[in-house]
Amino acid sequence: MTNEKKLEIIKSYIDEIKAYEESQDWPINKKQHIRRAREAYISLYKDAESGKLDPDLLHENITSFMYMLQ
Repeated sequence: MTNEKKLEIIKSYIDEIKAYEESQDWPINKKQHIRRAREAYISLYKDAESGKLDPDLLHENITSFMYMLQ
């Protein structure tokens, strides 16, 4: 899989995290944790896009986070 494809997948995961954050089903404190995680992933995504971070590492990490959310 190319780095470009990994970045596309990571971006879609960030969008999914936002949907979880906006869900009415979560208590406020959980939404705050999810928001902070999303903000961190956005920052890391920008680093991966600019070549400062290996997309493989970010992909592995965000995939684990998504698994925990489900």
